[in-house]
Amino acid sequence: MRRTAFLVILLVLVSSAVFAQQSAERKVYVKTVPIAKVYPHALGYRILYFKSTLEYGEMYVPGSWFKFDGAGRGAVVWGNTQEYPYLAIYYADGKFDRIVLYLHENMKHITWGSLPPGIDLAAQFNVQEPPRDF
Repeated sequence: MRRTAFLVILLVLVSSAVFAQQSAERKVYVKTVPIAKVYPHALGYRILYFKSTLEYGEMYVPGSWFKFDGAGRGAVVWGNTQEYPYLAIYYADGKFDRIVLYLHENMKHITWGSLPPGIDLAAQFNVQEPPRDF
């Protein structure tokens, strides 16, 4: 009798762990996009990127997405190899999750630009997620 009760309890615990693990799974999709030019700004980054149609796209990535504790919606990875710069946008369950910018560590590199001073870009940086026109 004790053995049967033990097996039933063990079976319940194992099956609940399996169902909990299945419900915690997320479908993650990553879109990697080459960057043409990066413009740093006090409010974030203005990025020109290459679309699949060989046209330029433009996005504004707010600086508030980047947190030092890793809990933000964005991150920057610095490097100096040929594939830099590019970005990766992560979508979890069809919704924007985070963006990772892979930027050239040498700010004198041709892919870095500068914006003219005095331009009010607050409205452009007030975004909730990056565009989806890649």
